[in-house]
Amino acid sequence: MNETRRLAEFAAEIRYEDLPPAVVQALKVYILDNLAAGFVGSGTPWAQMVMGLARESAPTGSCSLFAQRETTSPAYAALVNGTMIGGFECDHALLPGSCHPSAAVFPAALAVAERDHLDGATFLAAMAAGYEVNCRVGLAATRAVEDQRGFHGPGTNAPFGGAAGAGRALGLDKDRFVHALGIAGSHGAGLLEFAREGAMTKRIHVARGAQTGLESALLAAEGFTGPTTVLEGDHGFLRVYSPSPQPELLVDDLGKRYHLLDIMVKAYPCHGSFHTAIEAIWRFRQNYSLKAGELETVRIAGPERMMEERFCDRAPTSVLGAQYSLPFSAAIALCRDAGDPRSFSEETLWDSEVRSLAERIELAVDPGSSGPAWGAATEVSLTISGSSHVLTATDWKGAPSNPYVYPEMADKFRRYAAPYLTSTGQDEIIGKIERLEQLEDISDLAGLLRAGE
Repeated sequence: MNETRRLAEFAAEIRYEDLPPAVVQALKVYILDNLAAGFVGSGTPWAQMVMGLARESAPTGSCSLFAQRETTSPAYAALVNGTMIGGFECDHALLPGSCHPSAAVFPAALAVAERDHLDGATFLAAMAAGYEVNCRVGLAATRAVEDQRGFHGPGTNAPFGGAAGAGRALGLDKDRFVHALGIAGSHGAGLLEFAREGAMTKRIHVARGAQTGLESALLAAEGFTGPTTVLEGDHGFLRVYSPSPQPELLVDDLGKRYHLLDIMVKAYPCHGSFHTAIEAIWRFRQNYSLKAGELETVRIAGPERMMEERFCDRAPTSVLGAQYSLPFSAAIALCRDAGDPRSFSEETLWDSEVRSLAERIELAVDPGSSGPAWGAATEVSLTISGSSHVLTATDWKGAPSNPYVYPEMADKFRRYAAPYLTSTGQDEIIGKIERLEQLEDISDLAGLLRAGE
């Protein structure tokens, strides 16, 4: 009972000083990962379309945008930056909860923090509040929201994360915080139908959650009300969106266990469900000079989730389709550097060598491989010029069982941000985030995201 209020009270009251060191370190890794994803996503056509909408709808404001000279309003900064972070399959996620707090929480909290000149410690508290709320709502709704109902799970729960991150940054009291969540509950959306054609709608689902979540917090700050039982109520989010909700997960061990520590970070810009397969190929290629023309057979065997129909398109017609396709992503990994986000491009999409290889890859469910997308062994069998090789992986760098530490994430950030920032600019951002709790004004960090800064 009263799960929404208890969750709101936790998020409203959390302070930097309350955060365990492991949570602080994880949040710094996540923030730097968000920036890496945002810079990569800033140059995509869909991000530029959303940027055009912001330019027309909110041409003035104090909030920075990735690799842009223009600034905009907080709400549109959340939308644009959220699209850039979540728009190229680089954003981290909590797979069991089908949620992406990366593009939901961070852009909303950053927009408020930059506008109001918050310090780094307060920003970290806002991040913790938003991430944990987003994770718990996703877990309580369960994957049935997506797997049975056909919603795109991250789009449905994102407004709660955005509202919690922005609400904590705004300093909402407990009563207004619960209304912020209540308002956010009316904004969850997103349909899986995008996967059929690789449509662009997926690119903005979570970003819209960041935008509407932030707006929900702003409305609550003015006294606007929402249902205070929006999560657990008879006609609340969990019962409406999920056929098998577990509302007890909203508050179980609240303040003691942080589910945000179970987030998986992507090593490759494709769907997280088949990262183990790409990891097995990547490890093999570190010690074997592989030429695609030498490949005679390729077989991938893994858990049932990896082999879902929506992940098996062998001839995608969009970059998103390629990023959502196990055989096509595996073909890219066999022919290109899958760790370079620029390997997933329009050029690669229509590359005859990659397309031919994707058609030939055999996929099979391994009945002995069960559990989450990490921890369950994936086997990739290759025949190369008559020689057989069996590759296995159970995780990848960034899986909960193999998390990034800050220096490793700094290396990833440099690789991703290199086309957009000088090495000096990269080092300045890395240093500010590493010492974020000492930063007096978050706008000093946000301003470094702009083009030419």
